[in-house]
Amino acid sequence: MTWTTLARRARQAGAALLAALTFAALPLASAQAAPADNGTLRIGTDLTYPPYAYLKDGQPAGFDPDFMDALTAELDMRPEFVDTRFEQLITGLKAGHFDVVASALYITPERAGEVEYIPYFTTGNSIVRPVSAAPVADASGLCGLSVAVIKGGDVANQLRGTASEQCVADGGRAIDVRDFTADSEGTQALLAGQVDAQVTDAAVGKTAVDSSGGKLAITSTELLFPVPVGLAVAKGNDVLAQQLRDGVAAMKASGAYQQLLDGYNLAEPSDGQVALALGSQPGAVDGEGGAEGDGFSFDWRYLASLFGHKDFWNAALTVIVLSALAWGISLVLGMLVALGRESRLPWLRKVLDVYVWFFRSLPLLVLLIFTYNAPQVIPELRVIVGSPFMAGLIAMVLSETAYISEIHRGGLSAVAGGQGEAGRALGIPWRGVQRHIVIPQAFRVALPALGNELVTIIKLTSLVSAISLTEILLVGQRLYTQNFKVLETLLAVALFYVLLVTVFDQALKLLERRLDVRRRGLRAKVHAGLAQADEVPEPAARVGTPHAGEVVLEAAGERKSFGETEVLKGVDLKVHRGEVVAVIGPSGSGKTTMIRTLNAMETIDSGDVLYRGNPVGYRHTPGGPKRVSDRELAPTREHIGMVFQQFNLFPHKTVLENVTFAPGYLGKGAPAEVRELALAQLRKVGMAAHADKYPHQLSGGQQQRVAIARALAMNPEAILFDEPTSALDPELVEEVLKVMTELAAEGLTMVMVTHEMRFAREVADWVVFMDQGVVVEEGPAAELFGNPQHERTRRFLSRVMVAS
Repeated sequence: MTWTTLARRARQAGAALLAALTFAALPLASAQAAPADNGTLRIGTDLTYPPYAYLKDGQPAGFDPDFMDALTAELDMRPEFVDTRFEQLITGLKAGHFDVVASALYITPERAGEVEYIPYFTTGNSIVRPVSAAPVADASGLCGLSVAVIKGGDVANQLRGTASEQCVADGGRAIDVRDFTADSEGTQALLAGQVDAQVTDAAVGKTAVDSSGGKLAITSTELLFPVPVGLAVAKGNDVLAQQLRDGVAAMKASGAYQQLLDGYNLAEPSDGQVALALGSQPGAVDGEGGAEGDGFSFDWRYLASLFGHKDFWNAALTVIVLSALAWGISLVLGMLVALGRESRLPWLRKVLDVYVWFFRSLPLLVLLIFTYNAPQVIPELRVIVGSPFMAGLIAMVLSETAYISEIHRGGLSAVAGGQGEAGRALGIPWRGVQRHIVIPQAFRVALPALGNELVTIIKLTSLVSAISLTEILLVGQRLYTQNFKVLETLLAVALFYVLLVTVFDQALKLLERRLDVRRRGLRAKVHAGLAQADEVPEPAARVGTPHAGEVVLEAAGERKSFGETEVLKGVDLKVHRGEVVAVIGPSGSGKTTMIRTLNAMETIDSGDVLYRGNPVGYRHTPGGPKRVSDRELAPTREHIGMVFQQFNLFPHKTVLENVTFAPGYLGKGAPAEVRELALAQLRKVGMAAHADKYPHQLSGGQQQRVAIARALAMNPEAILFDEPTSALDPELVEEVLKVMTELAAEGLTMVMVTHEMRFAREVADWVVFMDQGVVVEEGPAAELFGNPQHERTRRFLSRVMVAS
């Protein structure tokens, strides 16, 4: 990508952002164009805040709805309540979504700069504590305690500011203030023992205590931080403001105003309280100076200042640590879940299937709240989920493990099945095969999707603010609920997230490049001193081995079915030490299945498969044959090598690493010794010059020669060849057959399934002809090819010999 392209895309992104901001500003600029002249007064209120506003039988109830019902009756209007979360009330008012806010909105200087107030009652805050805890009478008693507050409330600033500063000045610790989306969530955390106290509006606190079943009590002796509360209208909407003032005055004259206050144990605000709450903004109540807030403006200077805000950077660090831990832990656990779902144990597969189904179905926000409040049910969990960070981490890991396990499952299914078989054929137990062969390849395949999930996790950390963890969004919400610079603050929040995602995204791309074997393979070169070693030496003359003597491998009456189809129907075979046995026959005759049973790549249904008289892949028990584990079978497989039709080299390892892997993993010698032996085997097959290359850089014939060297590196007593030349071009077949002929000349015991009739005739000592799952005829190569006794054998040979 050129710098010109980057610049063009940057301009396009900037234009799109400007257009989005302009579109967002349109309703704000026309907020004053929403007069209540149609007989309906639209009222913004948070209906999750009892006893001030809540839903009862589907209808708004509480002090604010009761007050506005009475006020609109005085004004001869019809109330229409618009349920809006507290932090969005001022923004919604300025955007024209409603005409007035009535939601226990405290009067503060910052808010007075954004809206025009009509004071209508005074309230304060109470301290709520468990009845079993020592009572706290005032803010000084909260020093060093964790305290739940509602997010966006002015009390949070009071506790973090003046009250905590006094605690530190007195030699104590600051108050640990924790923000919750709703007071009810803070009360739940208090009941669960996750916080020591709750400071909330006096009326709200009384409701919480009354509904706690005697577990909570208000311990403060007087109201903390008393503050007047006002109705809010958009600045410049003087007509509506005056209507509301006239309506309140009429309610006072009729006695309805005082009756409502008495019913909710509230008081009328005094001029002094209002003046104290407003600080330097007295005109915001009387309607003076409101024109300064008219229209829409974007505070670029404020936006820039947020990037120097310490709390944002601390929150960004929290997001980085939480995201990295959640992703990393889920990465490991997700792989274990994915592997477990492929287990042979039905009960384990079922349990993990249910786990994935359940946690993928459960909303993360619900899981976060349940996890954080779990100590209310199981107190012992408080040690584990006692902090918002740990509760958030555990909840995210539980959720993301389910999602990431599905990504891993896709990665595992993308790894060719022959990779695991190749590892097991070398005598590597299941765990080693997964760790060193399958998982590295699956991880490389799944990495783009895993990176995308990391981006999702970074963004999901914003939900952890629901349990009061101070992350980026919560810091922004604390700011804009006080100054109502919502767009500026959220743009800063967005840019912080973009920055974090960009950093992680680039790191993941770097990891992808490092894991890309095609890029690494570009650095591999043919060793100049070994250039001639690519040539396969001419094989030595071979003396045949009689079909007699010490039996190495044996099949006796073996049977094997796949579903309803019986593939092997009582096969008998003996392979003697030093003998070369060729198995020939038409496609579908069971040749490959038979040879794969000799090292238990395929299990048998009945009969016997023996290595030096011992069962391969099973043991005899009183209840019949019982399959053994890969760990028990691995030592036997070390002595029975196998070369596959599709090579099955490990693509993430070099040629040399392919050959050294099994001896090194199984401790067959010191690393230097294993390396020298591997190079010796590569020289034998003419591939030493390509030791540093990767499999994708080799031709098919070269790959098969490396596969032979890999099998030889384990120094097996016998090697099984499953059609080793069938996947090769005709011109590459000869080089592989030369290697096999040389091995036969060295006296290596070999069993091969092949369609190379000339090779079988010239090199094999014993030839077995199979058809339809049975051995039709067997005998010395010269006799079977020269004078076959069975009609089916003669017919087969006549066709294939003519074709070849």
